[in-house]
Amino acid sequence: MKSTKEPILKLLNSVYKYLVAAIFIFIPLYPKFPLFTLPFTYVAIRAEDFLIGVTLLVLFLKLIMERNFKFPKVTYPFFVYLGIGLLSSLSAILVTKNVNSPLVLLHYFRRLEYMSLFFIVYFAAKSMANKKYLLELAIYPVIGVLLYGLAQIYLGAPVISTMDSESSKGIALTLRPGVMLNSTFAGHYDLAIYLIMIMTFLASLSFSFKKNLPKILITLPFLSLLWLFMQAGSRIGLLGLSISICILTYYYKNLVLGVIYLGLIFSSVLTSPQYISRFMNLYNVVLDKFSQITIFKPVYATEEQRAIQNDTSTSIRFDVEWPRAMRSFYKNPLLGTGYSSISLATDNDYLRALGETGLLGLLSFLSLLIYIFKKLKKLALDNLGLNKVIAVSTLAIFVAFITSAVFIDVFESSKIAILFWSYLGLAFSTENVSKV
Repeated sequence: MKSTKEPILKLLNSVYKYLVAAIFIFIPLYPKFPLFTLPFTYVAIRAEDFLIGVTLLVLFLKLIMERNFKFPKVTYPFFVYLGIGLLSSLSAILVTKNVNSPLVLLHYFRRLEYMSLFFIVYFAAKSMANKKYLLELAIYPVIGVLLYGLAQIYLGAPVISTMDSESSKGIALTLRPGVMLNSTFAGHYDLAIYLIMIMTFLASLSFSFKKNLPKILITLPFLSLLWLFMQAGSRIGLLGLSISICILTYYYKNLVLGVIYLGLIFSSVLTSPQYISRFMNLYNVVLDKFSQITIFKPVYATEEQRAIQNDTSTSIRFDVEWPRAMRSFYKNPLLGTGYSSISLATDNDYLRALGETGLLGLLSFLSLLIYIFKKLKKLALDNLGLNKVIAVSTLAIFVAFITSAVFIDVFESSKIAILFWSYLGLAFSTENVSKV
């Protein structure tokens, strides 16, 4: 039996390694073409869903054959959150009856799918060799993202977006003048968050070097990605990137390099028409708002004159999406009205959790995030070498991600959510390192 088991396990380990590698390469590079859509929704089933499904199956078979495996302690908060999510889904189907049953379950299993990447990568990164391998695979695909972004700008390469119901059908468009860049992602927000992840890894590598030459060499690809980042024009993304650099500066105790990176970022903003236009728009909104409020002469704006409506994204959040999430919370404060009940966009993951899964769902979600944050802080302090690079950069990515979640549904955006949980799995694997 032993002689039969060993070659099968060896084969499973090999297949598993390359399936995880395929996920790291496929997710950032393959545009969001739908394989098929489900009735009454523009949520699509895509190729990565099958890739992740096969990888989970191989992991399950591998763990059964190994038997000697141990789940990380964070597994419990994961199960609590997912358990409450399932309870909320059943409540929406059986009690409030305000959702399409297959659709609410699809949204639930989508979240389960994204979070499964934490465990997929955690078990794939047991050895230092595998960690190096996966870190390289996390960084190298950005070259393709950069080249495709250039092709969209200068060669009219197709744009595949999910920013609205029509384009989410997989229609190939071209980049119109004044429209923010998507590259291989479904929206400019997604591209910006992805670039934050990769630039944070690169910056962390440069912080870790003692000599100046490697620091300079790392800065060159950082600048190329920074240019691409500026084409995305995401204001919340800019905040997230700045926060991540500040965290790296703190943990590596290198104020000079941190100031250089921040200087490069804000100098790039001054040369970006997208950012200048969007910040001027926001400035005008704030200025108009204050001009309506005077001590001696109050001015009450009509609905059409409201300053907040001069900025479309702000207006949608404050006037439509966030109130809608709160109304769902009021209907069922404990368990919410179920996944999918407040449409696809809320542009605030915490209000989305409150509206869809109620107070219990939000508290379990926040508990999971707090646990992860505390653990990443410990790993960032305890690790050395490459493990420290992974732990510190993932902590910075984590803070940037949860900050972005105040204004973007980052945890529901498939590409960046999959990569986010993957990087967390890689970071948590640094706790117990095998030298195999």
